[in-house]
Amino acid sequence: MKKALIGTTALIAVGLLNVAAAQAADKIKLGVGGFYNTGIGFSSEDDGVGELGAGDRNHAINVDSEVSFRGSTTLDNGIEVGFQAELEIADNTTADRIDEHYVWFENMDVWGRVEIGDRDGAEAKTMTFGPAVNFQVITGLTAMTWRNGPGAASGNTAFFGPVVLGGALFLGDSTKVTYYTPKFSGLQLGVSYTPESSENQKGLATDSTAGDTSEGKAVGASWAGSMGDASVRASAGWSSADAEGLLSNDRTQWVAGLNVSMNGWQFGGGYVNDETNGGAVTATNIQYDNIQYRVGLVYSTGAYTTGVAYANQTVDAATGEDSATVWSIQGKKSLGAGVSVGAGVRQWSWEDADSLAANEHDATEYFFVTAVSF
Repeated sequence: MKKALIGTTALIAVGLLNVAAAQAADKIKLGVGGFYNTGIGFSSEDDGVGELGAGDRNHAINVDSEVSFRGSTTLDNGIEVGFQAELEIADNTTADRIDEHYVWFENMDVWGRVEIGDRDGAEAKTMTFGPAVNFQVITGLTAMTWRNGPGAASGNTAFFGPVVLGGALFLGDSTKVTYYTPKFSGLQLGVSYTPESSENQKGLATDSTAGDTSEGKAVGASWAGSMGDASVRASAGWSSADAEGLLSNDRTQWVAGLNVSMNGWQFGGGYVNDETNGGAVTATNIQYDNIQYRVGLVYSTGAYTTGVAYANQTVDAATGEDSATVWSIQGKKSLGAGVSVGAGVRQWSWEDADSLAANEHDATEYFFVTAVSF
């Protein structure tokens, strides 16, 4: 597989040799875009002695914001060359930093598109997660939360991180090369190769870094079209990587998604099956089978959008099955181009195979959000 990917990359490189000889009318000029989302939320959750909400404030203000710099130019031979970088200004998951950054070479009418840099791969970029009202607080796919919950280091392995489904695609923004085919009758295929799971690699990395994976391979496919009066988008993907060091596991994921829309209604969802095996088994590094899915139903009319959604995660681990569920009701109104306000309720619940209070939790969130894009 590794030799095949290297060979494919070499062929693509040969196809791009004419780029050096072809001139563009102008150098790339970067434009600025992005978003600034805010949320005010209140939480009612388990807060007794030994429970996760004990001693915590029941309200908070969250911010999720990003500025992107993007530009491209078209060479005389028809190849588009572009660059994009994303600056994370504020969210509740990371410190200030540059997020994705990559270049692309594209001729979708002839041979497709190549991306090189730190960006999600083919299995992630081709995937559909189903409909959403507010992406910053959508059930199972969120950058804003106002509740506690078992974390990665707890005994409940079915922890909802800040991002579910999207974050479950484990190769993430690691440095990689990705190729996408042109679209044929609505069908597009993609393939990615990630040498090392860590981002921003410099030089040659070792194959025995604790906690890392390497030789990441991913394949993704998406189809968009119509069936009668309905518009349909479907996706499927696969990814795999090898363990490195004592705190790593071999890892394989299968993903799928579907979205159907008609007459203002949208219905669909996403599915992830995440399996680990091999490597050392410790308290923080276990072998497990993690299944996640979310479904949503959304209706839009004029400036208004409303919807309901449900997400579930179960993990078959060494001590039994841990699980987590969340459902939501949300509404949003568009105030103009790139500006909206919304509100909603989400209910979270965790169940632990060992029934430990610190690993089980119930929480209800009530929130008001604003979204501004530019």
